[in-house]
Amino acid sequence: MTEQAEKRRVTVISLGAAVVLVFLKLAVGLATGYLTLLSEALHSALDALITLVTFFAIRFAEKPADADHPYGHGKAENLAAFTESLLLFFAVALILREVVERLFFKAVVIEPNAWAASVLFVSILFDVQRSKALRKIAARYKSAAIEADAVHFSADFVTSSIALAGVLATYAASLYATASGRAPAASGAVYSLIDIVTTCCVLFVVIRMVLRIVTKAADVLLDRTSQATTEQVKDIVSGMAEVIDVENVRTREAGKQTFVDLTVDIDRNVSVETGYSIGRRVEETIRQHIGDADVTLTVKPVPKEAEDIVARIRAVAALGGFNVHHIAVHDAGGRTHTDLDLEMEGDITLAQAHAMADDLEARIRRDNPSIREINTHIDWRTEAVRGVSIWKDRSLARAVEAIVRERKGVTGCTRVSIEEEGPGTFMVTVHCTMRPEEGAAAVREATEDLEKTLKERIPGLSRAVIHFEPG
Repeated sequence: MTEQAEKRRVTVISLGAAVVLVFLKLAVGLATGYLTLLSEALHSALDALITLVTFFAIRFAEKPADADHPYGHGKAENLAAFTESLLLFFAVALILREVVERLFFKAVVIEPNAWAASVLFVSILFDVQRSKALRKIAARYKSAAIEADAVHFSADFVTSSIALAGVLATYAASLYATASGRAPAASGAVYSLIDIVTTCCVLFVVIRMVLRIVTKAADVLLDRTSQATTEQVKDIVSGMAEVIDVENVRTREAGKQTFVDLTVDIDRNVSVETGYSIGRRVEETIRQHIGDADVTLTVKPVPKEAEDIVARIRAVAALGGFNVHHIAVHDAGGRTHTDLDLEMEGDITLAQAHAMADDLEARIRRDNPSIREINTHIDWRTEAVRGVSIWKDRSLARAVEAIVRERKGVTGCTRVSIEEEGPGTFMVTVHCTMRPEEGAAAVREATEDLEKTLKERIPGLSRAVIHFEPG
């Protein structure tokens, strides 16, 4: 059975039971004059109305999110619970009015009999079964409206038990009065007093339970944050290795769904793709611990505590939309100097390029106050060479291979590609190998040395691209 079908089934059964109890309590209450039974009849009548409201609220809450309700319709259940509570307050007011009238303004004849006790006993059995069934479904599907119904019927169980005790007391008193031959008037006053006291006890229990329901429903309707859920989200996310810190966690509920808004701090040097992947893992981790969670996540790039100057410069440049490479940081007499290459489009003016370089240098200094001097080399981008042809002279390729193999640390040369760029000029792409355990410094040094050597020893070579592989 689906969630929707199970919710509807238990609600319809509850509604049928409430209607039956209304007629039983009302009939016996009018026949005997018990205010307790009349108040219980009114309580059950409102329960029937409440269950009817719950039935339609559940159907409305099941509707998916749409353009007018992007967060779904889940709060309809909480609104129904709030409405149910207001109706119960209205019932309490009516019964209190009757209590005052019977105390001070009118006398009502009560006729104790076994029928009143029998009706209340049946009511108690109904209430126990309904409350158990409703609580089970409410807990399974986190339904506020069904939970409110379950609380109502728990209240019915308590109030019916109190009413049963009062009815049994008056019935016992009537039997005692009949046996002792007391005057009916005196006995009637005692019955009325017991009935009023029992009714007041019933009202006290109802008011306490209604206050609990209305408070919970109002909290959800006003988007009150659950501190327990908020702390749970913080603990879950802060325990992830990729997350530096967790900020601005906000949670709220709408029906069975929990909405979570949060900001997570991650290393600002990771790529966009990596940052997106971290965000997805954060969302999935939250959903694993909090079912039906709707997560709105903001990823905030921040510097790591152990971030070095080169990483900070690269992060500042990326944040400003600059492409930089060949970043070098060195100490010159106790002063930190930085050299870097800044890529520029080939179609801008020198003045524009210089202004962009000044902007980048100012950003770097703000982020790294220890840097005293920044030397920016502008690297002009050029259009890709089109229509090049493969060089057919194998003797030139063999010469390139021989130069590459002379380099210490290079273990082999796997491929040489030579392409013509213009009249008398060409470029070369070399694929070669180094030991897998070599570090970045050794690879960088070998790359720069080979580029320089090839340009010096091969006339017409305008550009050399060196690609190293482990081997």
